Amino acid sequence: MTLQILNISIQKEGLVIISVKKDKFKSIKWFQTLQWKIILIYGLLVLVAMGIIWVYLYNSLESYHMKNFDSYIQAQVKGMSCTLKDNLESNKNLNNIISMYLGPNSNIKYVYILDKNGNILASSTGDKGKFLTTAVVKALHGNKSSETTKDYNSNEELKSFAVPVVNSDGSISGVVYMSGSLNSVYDVLSDINMILLSATLFAVFVTVILGYFLSCAITNPIKEVTKYAHEMALGNFDVKINIKSRDEIGNLGSMFNFMSQRLKHTLDEMKNEKSKVEAIISFMTDGVIAVDSKKDIILYNDAAEKMIGEKLGIGQSVENLANGKISINGGTFLCNEKILTSFVTPINADENIEGYVFVLHDITEQQELENMRKEFVANVSHELRTPLTTIKSYTETLLNADVDKAFIDKFLGIIDKEVDRMVRLVKDLLLLSRMDSNGKLKLESVNLNKFVEDIIQNLKIEMEKKNQILSLSLKDAKKNVNIDKDKMEQVIINIVANAIKYTPEGGCIRVYTDYDEEAAYIIVQDNGIGIPEKDLSRIFERFYRVDKGRSRELGGTGLGLSIAKEIVEAHKGEINIESEIDKGTVVKIILKYN
Repeated sequence: MTLQILNISIQKEGLVIISVKKDKFKSIKWFQTLQWKIILIYGLLVLVAMGIIWVYLYNSLESYHMKNFDSYIQAQVKGMSCTLKDNLESNKNLNNIISMYLGPNSNIKYVYILDKNGNILASSTGDKGKFLTTAVVKALHGNKSSETTKDYNSNEELKSFAVPVVNSDGSISGVVYMSGSLNSVYDVLSDINMILLSATLFAVFVTVILGYFLSCAITNPIKEVTKYAHEMALGNFDVKINIKSRDEIGNLGSMFNFMSQRLKHTLDEMKNEKSKVEAIISFMTDGVIAVDSKKDIILYNDAAEKMIGEKLGIGQSVENLANGKISINGGTFLCNEKILTSFVTPINADENIEGYVFVLHDITEQQELENMRKEFVANVSHELRTPLTTIKSYTETLLNADVDKAFIDKFLGIIDKEVDRMVRLVKDLLLLSRMDSNGKLKLESVNLNKFVEDIIQNLKIEMEKKNQILSLSLKDAKKNVNIDKDKMEQVIINIVANAIKYTPEGGCIRVYTDYDEEAAYIIVQDNGIGIPEKDLSRIFERFYRVDKGRSRELGGTGLGLSIAKEIVEAHKGEINIESEIDKGTVVKIILKYN
C-alpha cells in the first residue's frame, strides 16, 4: 500500500515522488511577467511625468498667448477710440479709419463704431441699425468691457472689446466695438500639443527600450531560480544555481542552494517517519483518517475507503464524506449500508489544535446481532405471554368459581391446547438454538423420491379432513442425495403443513421432485390464499407472520419457515418462495449432491 501524505508520496522502494499539480506551475502570460511589469512601471512613470509637464506647459502657453491676444486687441480699440475723440459725429471718414485696422495680417475680424445711443455709424460688415451687447451697454456707461462670443457666419470663437469714445469735456459720444478671432491662438496651441505629444511618445519609447534591458538584468536570475525550483518540485534535489553576483539576487541563489540540501535531508527523514506510520496503520482493520485544521484530509488508509464506500483523496474535505455524517464530535452513523462508529482525537501543537484523527469501527454485525437479540427476546416474550395469559385466566376461573362439569372440561381442554402450543414453541426454539450453534448433521445417502413419498403419506389424513386434492409427481432420480433425514423431514412437514393450513377446503396441493446434473429439487405448490408481495422478503424471519391472528388461531409459532431455512442452508442448499394473493404459493427446495 502506498500511503499519501500531503502531495509527497514515498513508495516501498524508498523513491521519493512529489506530485505537482499542473495549476501550480502554469505558464505565465507575457503581460503577467515581472519583466513586463518593470517595463510598464518605467513607462508609466515617464508617461505621468511627461503628462504633468505637458499640462503645465500647455496652460502656461495658453495663458501667455491669450494675454498677448487681449493686449493686441485692446491696444487697437484704444487707438481707434483716441482717433475718434472730439470728432466722432463730424467725421466723414469712419469707413477709411476702419479699413486702416483691417489688414491681411491683422487678427481683427469685425469693427463697429456706434453713437451714444448704440446706433451703428460705420462697420466693417456694412450693417446698419442698433447694435447692443452686454459689453456695448457697459461701454455706453463709461466702462471698458470685453466678451467672448460665437461667430455664426464662420463658427469661430471671437473675443470682443468695447471702449467708450470720450470727448475732451468728459462726455461719451460713442463706442468702438472690435472683435478678433481666437483661431490663430488655438492653431498655435494645437501645434504645441503635437510637439508635446511627439516628445512624450519618444520619451516613452526610449524608456521602454531602456526598461527592457534593465528588467532583463533583474528577471533573468529569477527565471533561473524558478526553473530550478520546478526541478526540485519534480523530485530533483541535485540542482545547483551558479552564483554570478554578490547582490540580493546572488544571496537568493545561495539560499536556494542551501534550501535544496536541507529539503533533501528533511524528505529523507520524512521517508523514515512515514515508513513507521505506514507500518502502524497499513494493516489496521479499523479505518483511519487524519485531517488538518481546515478539516482537509492529510492521511487515510484503505480500510477507511472500504468502510465509507468512497474514493478518498488528499486535500478532500472530510465534511463532504458520508453525506456529512463524519464530525469532530464522533458518534455512530449509517454509511454505505454499514453502521460505523467514529472516535475522534485532536492533534495538538503549541496548545493549538492543528487537526484531528478519526478512527472508524464497523459495528454492523454487532448491531445486527444486538437488534436480533432484542427482537428475539421481545417475540418470545410476546408468544409466551398469550398462552400463559389464557392458562392463567382459565385456571383462576376454575379455582375461584363454581363451574359446571361441562365448562371444566372445556376450560381444561383450552389449557391443554395452550400448553401444547408452548411446548411446540419451546421445541422449535431449542431446534433453532441447536442450528445456530452449528449443530452437526447426520448425513446419509437417501433416495429422495421414496423419502418424500413416505412423508406425504403421513400427511394425507390432514388433507382429507379438508377435502383437499393431493398431486404427487416424482421424477426419476439421477442419484441419491446426502441429507439429515430427521431434520429434512421436519422441513418438508413444515412446508406441506403450511400449504394444508392456508389452502381452503377443496383446494389442490401439488408435491413433485425434479433433478438436474447439479441438484435435486422438491417443489410444493398450492392454490391457497397466497402471500402479499410486501411480505415475501421477510417471510423467513423468526416469529414473522403475514396474518398474526389467523396464524395463532391455526396453531403456528412463526418459526416454521425460519427452521426450514436454517436446516436447508445447513445442507448448503437453498429455499425460495413465490406467491401471489388468492392464487397460491410455490416453495422450492434445492439440494446439491455434494
